[in-house]
Amino acid sequence: MAMSATNRFAIILLGLTILVIALIDVAGDKPIDWRKTYDQRDKIPYGLYITHQKIRDFLGQGTRVNEFTETGYQSVDTLLEGKNSGTVVYIQDRFDHGNQVVDELYRFVQSGGEVFISTNSLAKALLDTLGIAQSYYYPAELGAVVQRERVFSLADGQQANYADLMYPGVFWDLDSAQVTILGYFEAEGKKVPNFISVEIGRGRFILHLEPLMFANYFMLKKDNFNYALAAMNFISSSNIYWYDSNFKTSHRSQSPLRVFLENAGLRQGWYLLLFGLILFLLFKSKREQCAVPVVEPEPNLSKEFARTIATLYYENGSPTNLVAKKIEYFLFDLRVQFQLDIMQFQEDDFPMQLALRTGVEQQDAEHIVAILKSNRYASHSTDLELVMVNREIEEFKRKANIQ
Repeated sequence: MAMSATNRFAIILLGLTILVIALIDVAGDKPIDWRKTYDQRDKIPYGLYITHQKIRDFLGQGTRVNEFTETGYQSVDTLLEGKNSGTVVYIQDRFDHGNQVVDELYRFVQSGGEVFISTNSLAKALLDTLGIAQSYYYPAELGAVVQRERVFSLADGQQANYADLMYPGVFWDLDSAQVTILGYFEAEGKKVPNFISVEIGRGRFILHLEPLMFANYFMLKKDNFNYALAAMNFISSSNIYWYDSNFKTSHRSQSPLRVFLENAGLRQGWYLLLFGLILFLLFKSKREQCAVPVVEPEPNLSKEFARTIATLYYENGSPTNLVAKKIEYFLFDLRVQFQLDIMQFQEDDFPMQLALRTGVEQQDAEHIVAILKSNRYASHSTDLELVMVNREIEEFKRKANIQ
């Protein structure tokens, strides 16, 4: 059957539209993606593509890199079962794993393994286990936050300057004989450790507090590359277990359509083509309608699911642990959004600073601080106390417009 003039015109118009979109996309400047993904597949400024590709240059061509994508207790237990050597590498924004994972890593290190962690925030479980403390550097002059480059050095004298690192992490309370300082952050005439090694049994933890140093943006600069090379050389094993924290979101489809879907212009054209086909089918179906069987929708079992989860928590949950985590995440939000020094949390003037930064009433700030102080390190919390702490925190976040 010959194609009608209307259909022919529609197809030509659709093809021209797709071509114009593709040409505009190719000719236009693509915006830079500044997300801090720490993904070894990403070539964006804050991806880890260069570090992952160069790790054999850092550690030797005989280095074997084994990636693992799950970090729950059972996954780590299976990964490290029967092993007493090798290096587990974490490079991510926050190392916030729980006691069971930390205990499994600790046993691995004790038996001769090594764990290299570069992160902005170490889990409290790990800090407590190793007997160390972490904080963040806040300059005396606010202008120093954005105007000065940060100077970082290693114990062997290797130095590098890094811009745009707002509040670098630092270690303190390092009195243990098992701790060796590997590197420093330098500011205002002082050197503060930000890179350490903690000897445990026959192995060690290597802890570094600025993962952006291994990002593509900084690795393209010679001094920064040499710093990362020297930092990685503290890894003593040639058998690496690299944690891929973005596997689920970054794993690319092997579908033949991936070429279209990964290019913005072709993707828009593909969607437009599908939309046009749907319109064509809708108009065509008016002439060729047929009976459609009624299909009952799947029942909504959301309430039953929530009730089941609530029952499991009621029987096995720990209100004390939830209260502590709720408070720590709230304090983290205050530090990130309002640049409050959480290390001064116990000081008398902290409520006033909190009120000034957040814009809430002084009495509201004093009220929430009192609640946090009385519950932060409580040895036992009830369900009612958990509900009360959660309600007060959410109410304060509403008043302070904290998202």
